[in-house]
Parts: sequence; structure tokens; C-alpha cells
Amino acid sequence: MDSPSTHSRRAVLTAGLAVAGGSLLASSPGAAAATPGQDGRRADTRPRGGRYVDPHGPEVAEAEQRRASSGRVRRLHVEAQKARIDIGSRTVDTWVYGDRLPGEVVRITAGDTLSMTFRNSLPQSTTLHWHGLALRNDMDGVPDVTQRPIRPGDSFDYRFRVTQPGTYWFHPHVGVQQDHGLYAPLIIDDPKEPLEYDHEWVVVLDDWLDGVDGSDPDVVLNELNHGRGSMHGNSGSGEGHDSDGGHAHASGGHGEAAGHGNHGTGHDSSTGHGTSNSNSNSNSNSNQRDHSGHGSGSEGTAVPAWVPPAFPDVDLDRFVPHVNGPGDLGLDLANKSLHEVGLGNLPLHGMSATAAAAAASAGAASREAARASRGARRDDGPGHGRNGPSRLLKSGARSDVLGGMPGSVNYPYHLINGRTKTDPEGFRARPGDRIRIRFINAGGDTAYRVALGGHHMTVTHTDGYPVQHARAEQLLIGMAERYDVLVTAKSGVFPLVAVADGKGKDKTALAVLRTGNGPTPEPSVHPRELEGPLTTADRLRAAEGVRGRSGKPDRVLTMKLMGNMERFNWSFNGYPYTPSQRYAIEEGERVRLVFRNRTAMWHPVHLHGHSFTLPNGGPRKDTTVMRPGQRLAVDFDANNPGLWMLHCHNIYHSESGMMTVLGYRRK
Repeated sequence: MDSPSTHSRRAVLTAGLAVAGGSLLASSPGAAAATPGQDGRRADTRPRGGRYVDPHGPEVAEAEQRRASSGRVRRLHVEAQKARIDIGSRTVDTWVYGDRLPGEVVRITAGDTLSMTFRNSLPQSTTLHWHGLALRNDMDGVPDVTQRPIRPGDSFDYRFRVTQPGTYWFHPHVGVQQDHGLYAPLIIDDPKEPLEYDHEWVVVLDDWLDGVDGSDPDVVLNELNHGRGSMHGNSGSGEGHDSDGGHAHASGGHGEAAGHGNHGTGHDSSTGHGTSNSNSNSNSNSNQRDHSGHGSGSEGTAVPAWVPPAFPDVDLDRFVPHVNGPGDLGLDLANKSLHEVGLGNLPLHGMSATAAAAAASAGAASREAARASRGARRDDGPGHGRNGPSRLLKSGARSDVLGGMPGSVNYPYHLINGRTKTDPEGFRARPGDRIRIRFINAGGDTAYRVALGGHHMTVTHTDGYPVQHARAEQLLIGMAERYDVLVTAKSGVFPLVAVADGKGKDKTALAVLRTGNGPTPEPSVHPRELEGPLTTADRLRAAEGVRGRSGKPDRVLTMKLMGNMERFNWSFNGYPYTPSQRYAIEEGERVRLVFRNRTAMWHPVHLHGHSFTLPNGGPRKDTTVMRPGQRLAVDFDANNPGLWMLHCHNIYHSESGMMTVLGYRRK
């Protein structure tokens, strides 16, 4: 199947689309004291009081005003909806942006303002996250942190300036909705583009199961994590994002109610999926222990402040022990997670005590309704039942490239631009044309090795930032990573193959480059380039203009990746996600994140709102692959105030606990 259109470089630089936004959510108190850490600088080791930058506060608005602006605004309307989609070898009922898979490419030029009106026509609440962008915090699309979830039938306006050219994408940040087919490329053109090329090919990789023989990502998540559901809400509930389905579990994640088990299991090397959901920590108040005992020593492990467990009813005095008046109550509640106090989607600032109590009661009722409706997933059409085959990957699967199990999910299909390998997309060019290929891995649980038969690739960018040009036979692309390459097209018909590394010999995706006549390559094609040297991010070097600063960091945060496959109890530093977590940083600091993967699984770790530099002159990225047992230190500049997510971009890991928040403290 040929792509409907191609882009010349001139068309690429003159094209543009758009979209807009706003939200309302405030930060929570709690931080960590500074003590000497690695390199003799500050590291967070114990909680302390304090306030954080509000995503809707003046610091965020001021940072937006400092961003360069061309004065141009690109406007777009995008709708998330159910659709019946032809993926090449079959038709599936799924969810998409617009009426296609992937969603239509959004193009904009650096310096312009993106203004999107986004309508939610799904049966669940949702958001949009703009992956890789250093945008204003209140547009980041994280429910209960930067905005309230967008309910079914509602619209939301996203509006922000874009400054960094490159290859990006957008997707939800609620549950495992991304694995239903909700994703689209976002290309930010450089008005002073230094590369010369004739055509551009946007290539989106994805692992697919939604609507296939009754399969559903929400059911897969529940099978993996023993029914705990999503950290970002009960994505299966027709009521949308409720305060029990996800965040009650998250808030109670330290105790046995959430079933996350012993925080000390991060060293467990079990790789079997098992069925046990045992909890060796039976103390439901374990989250009240002294956090200063965790992570002390030269690593300077940061531990988030204590967060209250999930209560069936809200005791306002627990959160606001001294209320001098309605204004004080509203201010204090504004510094709590909405779901932490059971306030759902109601306004906070200026709320009276009576209104807050009524809201809390409504929140409790909503949670009870959510319990009753949980399990009524998406039986809203063919292929959306709950009785499909198990999609768990066998425990014996292994990837030498990734250092262990390649993932958790055995997807029946792998796609390039929404097509299976039996009916692949075709891209046309002429012999000698120079083609810029922009790779995006939108998969939920799969790393791909990618090669173009008969060609070598020249890597020019990763995660939007330029690198010193490097020749590559094949590329490893983890979930959420992006790579730009240049190829000079030869004469003939050539397979572009993406191998789902470690998931089976037949688990591949295919697209076709045509510069002449000839038959379409067989679905089983395996170009010899896939046997050549493998290029990974650590083998690349940043281009001179984007290299990281040298010198010691101002703050060191150690993030231990913890959990095991049997319990599926993923976390940072042993604490499964809650929206009220904060690891304190301050504007103007150079921050070092020291990742230690204490699990037997690999994890693609993603930081919102910033780019970090890999060590030894490595590239600037927002997502990095962490192999089992690996230690990696990355640096970033704290120059974008707000509350920013740090999480594993295996969506089944993140929605089972491996997420947290870096919070800018108010000065």
C-alpha cells in the first residue's frame, strides 16, 4: 500500500497544522532536605515541608513568555474517537485520533504557537501529552498533576509555544490508552534547516493487539498486575477517570490494599509472570515509616514525602488541621492532589468548607460506583470482549540486546504506519534521492531493531536533537525513542524491516521503499543489514551546539528502578506512584539523575519537559534505555518550572507503579 503523499523538503518547511489548552491543578507540599551527595553536592534524602510551583502559577507563565516566538499561531481541531480501522490483514475496532492510524501528522515551525482544540469522544476520560517537548507545564497533559482529565464529550484547548525543532509525538497519559491506537507524530520544522534532502518519510512503529480476537490492553494490564488496574485512573470505567479506579490504588500503594508488595523486592530477579500477588509487607500503614532511612549514603537517594493512604471517606481535619476560614481551606486543598482528598474534578481555589465536605462525600460515592463498574471494560463492539487469549509473553523469551526478557506482552501484530507486514505501506522516490526518515516507536512494550535493506543509514538526530553523523546498519529503538536518519535511495524495491527484538522470529513489521518496478518483498524478508553492527544511543555523540555542560551538578537524585515480573510491582526507590509524590529541584540548578536498574527487566525511562545528556559527550535525549543491572547518570538543566513526570515508558510498567514527579520548589 503506497503512502497517500510524500513531502519534499520545501513542502516540509512550509507545511503546518496545529491545536490549544488549559487545565487547573495545584501542587502538593512535601520535599526533601539537602544533604551532601555524590560529587559533594546536594541530594534529597528526607522529606521536609514546603510548597511547589503550581503548573498554573506565575513562574510557568513567565517561563512561557521568555520562549522565543515568531508571532504565528497554527490552529487545529483533533478528536479522539472509536473507529473501525483496516490495519492491512484485518479490520479492528479501536480508538484513534481523527479517523486514521496513526493520527495525522501535525507539523509546525519552531517559534510558532501550537493551538489545538481537542475533543474527547471516547467512553473514558483522557488527556494529551506532547512527548519530548519542553513546553509550559500546564499543557503537559498529566492527569491530577498538570490538568484534570478531559471527560467524555468534553473539549480542551492546548496552547503553547514550540521552540525546539525535531521529531516528536503525542499520546494520552491515562492508563494504557496509548495501546488502543491513540498516537500521532508531531514534527517541528527548523526554519534554518541545515540538512539537505529531497523527501521525508515519517515511520511510526507499533505493537498491536487491540480488537484482535477479543484482546484489550486494559485486560492485559489487569492480567499482568493481578487486577490492580491503572495508576492513572480506572481506564475501563465508562465514568471516565475516577478517584478510586487508579488513584485510590496509587495513594494506597505503600500498603497491602494496593497489592504492591514489599518495597524491598526490587532485587528479586524473577522473570516469570506467575500468578502470585503475595504481599510480604502486611502493614497497611507502612507508608508512614521514616523515609529518611531510605537511600542514605553517598548515592543521596531521594525519597518522596509521606503521602496519606486511600481512605474510603475523607476526614478533612486530617488534611487541614487548622482552618481559619474558607480561604485558608481552599489554599491548603489547592496544595493537595485532587484525588488525594477525593475532590474529583471539582474546583479547588476558594472552595468553602461546606463545599469541600460535599465534594469529598461525592468523591467517596464516585469511588463506590467505580468499584461496581470496574471490570465492565469496553464491551462496546466486536473484538472488545474480555474473553480473548492470554497475551502474556512466555517467561523463556530473551533478548541479548536488552539483557533479559524483552517485555511482557506477546503482540499478535507489529505495524509500520498502521499496516501489518502482509499489506505494507509503500514509499516512492527516485534513484539517487536523499530521504530523511523520522522513526518513532509508539509501542507499548516492544523495542525494535530497524534496518533498510540494501542501504546504510546516517543517523542525524535522536529525540529531536542533532548528533554527530554516524553510519548505521541497524538501529535499536526503545519505546518512545525517536531517531532521524538520511539514506540515499538505490534503484529497486527495498524492505524496511522492524524486528520486535526477542519476541520471536516472525514478530516483525514491514514497509517498502520503491524507486523502480519489482515485486513487494515477502513478509518474512530479513535483510542482511539486520546482522550488521547495532547502533544504540550510547554509541552516538551530541552535535557541538547541543552538548551538555561540564562540571559538577548542583543536585543529585538517585532513582532505583525496582520491582519484579511475578508481582509486577514496579516503582522508583520502592515507592509506587501517587500524584502527590515530589522530588524537589530548584530553578537554575544543574541536576544529575543517577539511575540504578535493580530489576531483571529493561526499562525505557522518560523525563517530561526537559532533555538530559548522556555521559561522555553522549546525545541529548528525553528517553533512555536502562538494561538490567545498569547504572547510568544523566544531567539536565532545571530551566522549565513546574511539576514534571519521570517514568518508565513501558506503559504496563508505568501504569503499575514506575512513575514519579520532579517538583520545582518555589523560591
